[in-house]
Amino acid sequence: MKELKKARIIPWVGENYGTGVYDKKVLILGESHYGEPSENEDDNRTQTIDVVTEFIEDYRGDGYQQTFLCFERALAGREINEEERRKLWNSVMFYNYFQLETSGPRQHPNMDSAKMSEEAFRELLEVYQPEAIIMWGVRLFDLTPAWGGHETKLTTEVGETRIWHYNINGHDIPAMMVYHPSSPDGKSWPYWHHFHKAFIGEPKFD
Repeated sequence: MKELKKARIIPWVGENYGTGVYDKKVLILGESHYGEPSENEDDNRTQTIDVVTEFIEDYRGDGYQQTFLCFERALAGREINEEERRKLWNSVMFYNYFQLETSGPRQHPNMDSAKMSEEAFRELLEVYQPEAIIMWGVRLFDLTPAWGGHETKLTTEVGETRIWHYNINGHDIPAMMVYHPSSPDGKSWPYWHHFHKAFIGEPKFD
């Protein structure tokens, strides 16, 4: 993993990020962790890695795990098996934008971390150079920094969604907004698969 100096909570970076089931570097951007932080800052720093690892290796149907399950089905367009799950998540990066925890699910993010979060996100984009970002939720899409970018629309046979284009060191990085996969409309994974397919293509598991 590449060193990030500004992030309090570092991302999950799949071992095949950019070379696995997608032929591009895909960043999945969540909003924030929730719950009480640990007294051990090392535990706080790796909590995103711990959450994704637990989902891959020990699915129990917890609330947050159902969110990940719904999202992976939206990516694949179907239910996938454990081997495919490992391949998919080891092909992407997952990161929560806000760097301080909230008190619980569906709570407004802790804006005390706004400046830290913006600086850490910029560093993340510069270091890992994703080629596509999928943002979980309208609120997150509207709260992330603009940095002089511009907005376009992605239209599919079932509807349209918003894309924000970042220009980072001369590279265009499109960020597509999807409804949060824990929300009622976001749980409609067959619907959102149309957008993922148009945006980053179908995952190739073979």
